[in-house]
Amino acid sequence: MNIKDISIIVVEDDEGMVGFLERAFKGARSFASYRSAPGFLAGAELGRCDIVFMDINIPGGQNGLELTKHVKMVAPQCDVIIMTGDATLDNALEAMKAGAYDFLRKPFSFDYLESAVDRCVEKRGISSELKMLKAAQEELSAAYSQLKSSERVKEAFMAVVGHELRTPLAKILAGAELLRFDDLEHRGEVLDGVLAGARELHESIESLILYADSRKELAPRNCADVDLAEAARAVLAELAKKAEEAGVSLSMRPDGGGTVVHGEPAWLRNAIKRLVLNAVTFNKRGGSAEVSVEGGADTVSVTVSDSGIGIPKELISGLGTPFYQVADYMTRTVGGLGLGLAIVKQVVEAHNGQMSAKNLPGGGTAFTVTLKKTGACARAAKPG
Repeated sequence: MNIKDISIIVVEDDEGMVGFLERAFKGARSFASYRSAPGFLAGAELGRCDIVFMDINIPGGQNGLELTKHVKMVAPQCDVIIMTGDATLDNALEAMKAGAYDFLRKPFSFDYLESAVDRCVEKRGISSELKMLKAAQEELSAAYSQLKSSERVKEAFMAVVGHELRTPLAKILAGAELLRFDDLEHRGEVLDGVLAGARELHESIESLILYADSRKELAPRNCADVDLAEAARAVLAELAKKAEEAGVSLSMRPDGGGTVVHGEPAWLRNAIKRLVLNAVTFNKRGGSAEVSVEGGADTVSVTVSDSGIGIPKELISGLGTPFYQVADYMTRTVGGLGLGLAIVKQVVEAHNGQMSAKNLPGGGTAFTVTLKKTGACARAAKPG
């Protein structure tokens, strides 16, 4: 009987039986005995116990079967072996129902005890191995799921990037071919098409570089005080022409001050720009987009709402996933890499902030970014 790594607790009021078990388990890691139910409940360290030997008829208000249920509830890792001189079939069945591992009829010999303990120890070893195997299977399953997720992102990346780079490149190549002819009519229109394609291609490449850079950086480096209301006004001025071309009106609610946070100026301005671009791009002609910057006691919130196409409820939880989900739903109609919200998410998380989205009554979506006024640049964890 190899029990050097086993902790034993005995609940028994017969001094002779306690002495017998104490001698039998002399080499155990630990051994403790209790003569009554209250003493056991008050003193037993079940969290460190492996096997409990429990007499059915124990004084103190609760019998051994009731105490067995208690043990299995608070310390399921403990195996309980019932001991009794009244070895009836009913007692044996009740012991098994209570969660006992084995049932010993008193008096019993050392050999019989040794056999019971060896079976229990062997069972515990098998159970431990099964737990380890289950844990390993769960780790493999998680790794496989992550691999599949990476494969899906890769596939989405190839599909979206392939389309979004080829389309403007086709405009440039076609226009360049036409410009070779000296007698070309509408030369100005063709040149405009070439320039438009070049701008689209440049914007796509810039988005890819910005997203890759935001993934690489551990934390914002060039932190300073940034007035998010001023940043929002600058973004609206920059995107005014693009919004006009899309037939979308841009506006900003007056702020009440207190909109300064400590963060990376370029990153934060770009995050706001991506939200506004999102509101313009996924809108409708004659629609509108509004920016609201509100300063609280400890935080500043930037909300960009639009009158656009909205987002299906089942896809809201996936916002910020690059090239996938939202990209599949939105960008197939209006174009784009599906990186705008992914960039915003990276920037917000790098500043220890939060991003949320909700559909508005009557159509459209509102995106809100909330940042702490101080401490946003203290985070050392990799964004995302």
